[in-house]
Amino acid sequence: MALRLRLFSTVAAAALLLSGFALTGARAADVTPEPTAHDWSGFYIGAHVGYGEAYMDGCVDCTDPDGILDASKLDLNGIVGGGQIGYNYLMDSLLLGVEADFTWTGFNDDANEPSGAFGQVSGDMDYLASIRARAGFAMDDVLVYATGGIAFTDASIETKQNANPVDHDGDDFSDVGGVVGGGAEFALSDTVSLRAEGLYYIFNDDINVSNWTEGNPGEKFELDDAFVVRVGINFFLNGL
Repeated sequence: MALRLRLFSTVAAAALLLSGFALTGARAADVTPEPTAHDWSGFYIGAHVGYGEAYMDGCVDCTDPDGILDASKLDLNGIVGGGQIGYNYLMDSLLLGVEADFTWTGFNDDANEPSGAFGQVSGDMDYLASIRARAGFAMDDVLVYATGGIAFTDASIETKQNANPVDHDGDDFSDVGGVVGGGAEFALSDTVSLRAEGLYYIFNDDINVSNWTEGNPGEKFELDDAFVVRVGINFFLNGL
């Protein structure tokens, strides 16, 4: 629970900070919303780069203090990159839209057990993808928005014995969850904009591993959460 609260706070703080920049840049005289100077409506396509982390939990041999294989010791993080495509509908200063994105993560890590039957646990996450709704407020060349939807990933976990591989390697999680976040976008021209955003992914899926060892009912590995902070560029296809 503490981890989720920390991640929610990170995304919320980033969104509020970006919102503050956007509102500061808006003219104080614009008390009543007016049509935005930049045309945010229509299709767009773009790319992004940033940093992300993913979290796994659970254990095998949990009752053996000398042989616990603990997935929470995995450190899954690194540079991420990918692309997005979407559509915006603008009503005066209110923006509604939908966006699909794909982010290559390539996260992987190993955690070793000092002794016992199992010698290593390995976690892997190849990508994060999502289909999200967006709702925002546009003032002149600045757009502030919140977003949320369904998320997808390719994540797995495997173990090895101290001497030989176990038959339980490459077990996949269900790969479907949710995502929420927010950000801000700044128009550089009629067709190009820059953005910064934070996304928090919620999976909460588990793999039952109680049959991997004797006498350890209820043991499991879990794919919990992930988050990404990223910047990107969009190209508007207003002629389509």
